[in-house]
Amino acid sequence: MNLPEGFHREVIEARKNTVEDNNDIKSQVSTSPLSSGGASFKTHVLIRESSSKLVYKPSIGVAIFCFIFLAVGLGVLFFNTIHLFKSNFDFEMVNWFLIIFGLIFSSVGGFMFYSFYKPRVFDKQLGFYYKAYKPEIHNRKNNISKSHVLLKSIIAIQLIGEHIKSDKGSYKSFELNLVLDDASRKNVVDHGSLKSIIDDAQILSDFLYIPIWHAKSDED
Repeated sequence: MNLPEGFHREVIEARKNTVEDNNDIKSQVSTSPLSSGGASFKTHVLIRESSSKLVYKPSIGVAIFCFIFLAVGLGVLFFNTIHLFKSNFDFEMVNWFLIIFGLIFSSVGGFMFYSFYKPRVFDKQLGFYYKAYKPEIHNRKNNISKSHVLLKSIIAIQLIGEHIKSDKGSYKSFELNLVLDDASRKNVVDHGSLKSIIDDAQILSDFLYIPIWHAKSDED
């Protein structure tokens, strides 16, 4: 048997025994969508940075999507505040509605850049999965937090499909979640590319030596 890179045989055997001893956990894990909603397009790409590290990075599509929001907002702000720099400035020339509109759009664009570009990393050397710009592994008091999860506490990859309806139409979105040994879950990505989600799940399954659990799509 070929061993996954980054894990010794003892670690793999311990992981296998742990999962077998906790088979009843699967029945306790929720199969409803963890992160309601989701994008209709592919938002992230899984990259292998080294034999011991996998990293999710934003797709070109999400970069363009974020840039449009930010560019529109900043453009509206610029063209409606340029009067402030004129010597004959008149407050009546300022369209405050458009300024507020620009502030909202640029703020949303900036927040999306911050959120989508936040690193999502599976690091065997540190022994953690973390979603943070700067991992704080040495300051961790708990094995599981909002942004950090011990790799050894992850027992499966969960895939869930969700049918999203709105006034503008409907589309499918697919979640890739981490199932932890206490039956809780952590969402990693949630977007509309089923092929990408399945491929990523297989890569993570091989990387962490854990199974993939498929949940029935939510059609409600």
